[in-house]
Amino acid sequence: MDRLVHLALNTIKHAQEDSAIRSNNLANVTVPGFRRDMEPKNVENSFLKAMETHESRAYALREGKNRFSDEQGRIEHTGNESDVAINGEGYFVIQPLQGDVALSRRGDFRVNNEGFLIDGEGNQILNDGMQPVVLPPFRELVIGNDGRITIEPLDGEAGQRDEIGFLATVTAGAADLKKFIDGEIRFVDERAIQPDGQAEITQGYLETSNVNPVDEMVRMLKKQRHYELNVRLMSVARELDESGASIMRMPR
Repeated sequence: MDRLVHLALNTIKHAQEDSAIRSNNLANVTVPGFRRDMEPKNVENSFLKAMETHESRAYALREGKNRFSDEQGRIEHTGNESDVAINGEGYFVIQPLQGDVALSRRGDFRVNNEGFLIDGEGNQILNDGMQPVVLPPFRELVIGNDGRITIEPLDGEAGQRDEIGFLATVTAGAADLKKFIDGEIRFVDERAIQPDGQAEITQGYLETSNVNPVDEMVRMLKKQRHYELNVRLMSVARELDESGASIMRMPR
């Protein structure tokens, strides 16, 4: 009976964690380049004993926390010269407003009042020298497939092209990356990010979030049913325990 109650409690805890993940995904469904969070995996046949003297109080372990899907979102044409998307594998390198350097697929770039190239969240975009990209006033911005940034200066002659540098990009699989507590993507082993320039960049396009709202809602409803079932299971365990205790009670 004790084991039944604690396993039900453990399942409820996992259902609550998974519901929080689903809610976060739905909240970011319209964020360009957002990567869908995934629930940790349960480790089969592995239990964490709360106390050696209470082996029935066992909890299933979970691994792979902060997992996310690296499935590519839709690439939509916007026609905006400051919108860029990575086609295939790869990430932009950004300097978040707070925290260490991170990776991102968000490509809704713009130039702020100080001339820094930033994304829609305000994170600075870094170049292949791991420095913020700074753009002087320009009439036209061109970003090549290899990340090369060229502009037509505002005070220059028509057709003049000045090369600013290259966007920093990194290619890495989801198995080597995770989302940290600040929501940013970095390497699992927290090693320094080194640009490799291998990503293919497309200007005038924007990658959407890879969240499927219908799928997230279905998963959330399924987890809610699991929650309700385990709450009912705890009530049944209580009833069984009370019935067993009444049988053992001495008659008056």
